[in-house]
Amino acid sequence: MALTPSATRYLLAIYQLSDGGHAVRSVDVAQELSVARASVVKMLHRLVADGFIQKEYYGNIQLTPAGIREANRIYTLFAILEHFFSNSLQVSEESAKQDAISCLCFLSEESLEQLTLLSLPEEGKVPLPSLLIE
Repeated sequence: MALTPSATRYLLAIYQLSDGGHAVRSVDVAQELSVARASVVKMLHRLVADGFIQKEYYGNIQLTPAGIREANRIYTLFAILEHFFSNSLQVSEESAKQDAISCLCFLSEESLEQLTLLSLPEEGKVPLPSLLIE
């Protein structure tokens, strides 16, 4: 099953806020994504059901092992694309970040792989792991 664009954004935000696996507060996720807390609550229920996070009632958010793997894969692609937009295309840092997220959310897996391969140095050109959950 493929992640929706919203689930991708949330998982990436939780991963970045967790800074190596620490617990995250839903209010921080809402602030990071500039969304209402009600939207965060709804998405968190979905991410719990999909097995990506654990969350106690009114508690902090923790990525599960499956969530860490998926978020790490998404973050790796994000970092490659952000670097490409910033350094190769010379766009602003904020535009590079937003464009990398947009690519992750809306491009096909095939286009994402080709774009990331184009972004890597010649010696680093190896196929990247699929964004689809196995």
